Amino acid sequence: MDSQYTPDIQQLYHFKLQRILGEGGTGRVYLGVDMKKGTPVALKLFRENFFRNRLHVRDLAKSVTKFKRFKNNNVVQIYDFYDGDEGRCMIMEYVDGPSMKWYILNRPYNLAERVNVAIQICRGMQYLHDKGCVHHDFKPANVLFTRTGVVKIADFSLYGSSFLLELIDKNIGEQITPMFVAPEFIRKEKVTAQSDIYSMGISFYMLFTSKVPFPVDNIRKLYQCHLAVMPDHPSLAAPECPNAIGDIIMKMLAKRPEARFSDCDELAVALAQTQRSRI
Repeated sequence: MDSQYTPDIQQLYHFKLQRILGEGGTGRVYLGVDMKKGTPVALKLFRENFFRNRLHVRDLAKSVTKFKRFKNNNVVQIYDFYDGDEGRCMIMEYVDGPSMKWYILNRPYNLAERVNVAIQICRGMQYLHDKGCVHHDFKPANVLFTRTGVVKIADFSLYGSSFLLELIDKNIGEQITPMFVAPEFIRKEKVTAQSDIYSMGISFYMLFTSKVPFPVDNIRKLYQCHLAVMPDHPSLAAPECPNAIGDIIMKMLAKRPEARFSDCDELAVALAQTQRSRI
């Protein structure tokens, strides 16, 4: 989909819509302008069939009320949630730069810069985890850059794992991206912050090697890899990836959650240490 085409609607509530930024299983995201303040925002309009009942809507509204009080430099700010005749939508901070997916494909390889990106991601994810939020769908497309190089974690889940499992069971789908899903989600076990660390491990593998860890051609094979196959060491997949960083990524990709890093702070310290050891 061309993310630049003219939106199919021109206004929602007091927000003027300028263009479509993206679209996924939960809904469509627009660039808009708050006509009361004159400031740009990102507006996520949920699909009509996304919420199964009023309880799910109410839970999300409560979560937004909680999260809009929190601010972190590495997390996209949540502003508000609207539930009315014009649709159900969430208002968020607009980030004016590309995603990490674009960064991996197009940015010249600079190891120190990529380690800095990874550490910023850890800071944002640790903040979310400290607030009791598991992302549930961490991937390069959900990491955004400002034009000044600040990393922002986007599209984190405010719904809760039980709601997401219900969506998957009912084949409403696309809430979890198969390439990045943790083994425990496939096993329908408890999803925790360590599950995000696994998804971050897949993303960091791509960040530091520019390759996918499991180059298979269907979801069934991919899930089998998540459950039982370890990828090639990143330093073998890409000579520019140091052994120390490769070892960190392999620990992130451990099949059992308890074998991964205890939290993102510990992960950030390990990443920073790789740079100190190179001085």
